[in-house]
Amino acid sequence: MATDDYPVQLIHRQASGGGGNSQWHNLGAAYAAIRFLRPQGSSLVLYAGPDGGTQQRIVFAYPILPGDAFERMDGETLYWAEPECGDEFALCFVDKAACAAVCGAISPVTKTLATLDGITDRLAGLRVAREDGAPTGGDIAGRLAALSIGRP
Repeated sequence: MATDDYPVQLIHRQASGGGGNSQWHNLGAAYAAIRFLRPQGSSLVLYAGPDGGTQQRIVFAYPILPGDAFERMDGETLYWAEPECGDEFALCFVDKAACAAVCGAISPVTKTLATLDGITDRLAGLRVAREDGAPTGGDIAGRLAALSIGRP
């Protein structure tokens, strides 16, 4: 396994339609890394298997854009909300060092991107987990499974 791939559990809560009582759902285990993907740019990427493993495929990719707010909830949990639909996500890491490493990799990306004029508008439509014309919310697990990219 590459030194910058960290085991995590992906947790999701769908935006509620005003009720505010939606439940958190564990979408499963993965390996998290910060990677440069084209055309999205620097992205938080979750893999099904460790780097170099036979089961490695992207199961979730979240382009890091200016205005994204990733919060370290405790020593081992990274949280963010999808600004367009309000869905919430959390990554639960095995230990504090792994969470700190991913947070440290995200921080310079958000600061660098924030200085680029107009990049948010150009990249706003490139979120991998959002298909054109797809309704907000919906079954995130189904969308993620449909977006998985197998290695050749």
